[in-house]
Amino acid sequence: MSLTKALQTVVDLFHQYSIRQGEIDLLNMSDFTTLLKEQAPSFLQTCDRNRAGYLEKLFQETDLNKDKELSFEEFTIVLSKLADDAHRISHGSERCGPDKD
Repeated sequence: MSLTKALQTVVDLFHQYSIRQGEIDLLNMSDFTTLLKEQAPSFLQTCDRNRAGYLEKLFQETDLNKDKELSFEEFTIVLSKLADDAHRISHGSERCGPDKD
């Protein structure tokens, strides 16, 4: 798969979840939670990320303009965490290092 196709897949997934509720092309907390639970369960099941309040904290930290919705640009912050986790998995590395969140 080319990088172009991989990025298009990410954009398509974002759009799939961002049109469920609220403004088109923005993720609210419900959309965000559903996207991660359905598309990144492995990420959420490690490093104590399934603890109460983790998703809310991640959402709030990622919502840079504090409008209670995530633009695609804001979502890329979470995407970088998912990519880092996938990279650690590919090397068989410890997934819960100093930057585990």
